[in-house]
Amino acid sequence: MDWFSAAVISAVGLSAQALVFQRLQRHYAINTFMTYAWLGAALALGLLFLRPADVDGIVRNILPLTLSGLTSMLGNYAYNRAIRLQGNIGYIEAVMSWRLILTFVYSLLLLGAPFEALRLGGIVLIVVGVLAVSGAWQMRGKDFSIAWVSWALLGGLSFALVSIFVRFANDDGVSGEVSLIIVLLVAGLGFLGAATAERASLRLSLRHSHLFGAVIVCATLGNAALFVAYAKAPNLAYAIAIDNSRIIILYLAGLAMFGASWGRAQAVGIALTFIGILLLA
Repeated sequence: MDWFSAAVISAVGLSAQALVFQRLQRHYAINTFMTYAWLGAALALGLLFLRPADVDGIVRNILPLTLSGLTSMLGNYAYNRAIRLQGNIGYIEAVMSWRLILTFVYSLLLLGAPFEALRLGGIVLIVVGVLAVSGAWQMRGKDFSIAWVSWALLGGLSFALVSIFVRFANDDGVSGEVSLIIVLLVAGLGFLGAATAERASLRLSLRHSHLFGAVIVCATLGNAALFVAYAKAPNLAYAIAIDNSRIIILYLAGLAMFGASWGRAQAVGIALTFIGILLLA
């Protein structure tokens, strides 16, 4: 699978994951449901992709993979805290877009990625489109708080570091799928430790089993595709920009499921985002 197709698939899978996260937060502590989501996805991916031949590469790259897992844990915790404080996921995604700057500059300076003006233009159009669709450009005082913005900024930084650390392992021969197994395992055990430390209940209700099944499927599909894109994209920011376009999917889901309003700004934002995606392609 090429990086562009993988990034598009990740946008779909992670959009669905965000919606399930929102549902699970009504019933469980963040550390509780993230423990099951991440360890469940790690188990599924391990059964599908992990082979004895992969062990040598994992051992050689255990430090960057562990750091990627820890920053993944921090990023997802921050993301879920932001969702809990700000119900509009679009606002959160817009603030987290600042990770594009970090990964774009990093890829140019340290990965030797070529400067491509056309694709940079695509990134800019996607960012503008995300701002328009989310309504972040017209955010009012009542929508803004230091608390959720701080968590969103921390989430953006953490997810940027995830892609940077995991790329070290990818460039040393560890595949995106195998890298993700270790990242999910480290992060999942971190969530388990945090849940135990805060004495959060790990008991699940049978009536929520469909939500846990859904979040594991979404986490497996969406994150696996994203890590393949990280491993193969000439510039990490290209993969992240397309993944950020999931705000379009979330907005359309809001129209269908919650009766969200349709406006001219959202229509323009969707158009700009699709043009940006085509330029990145």
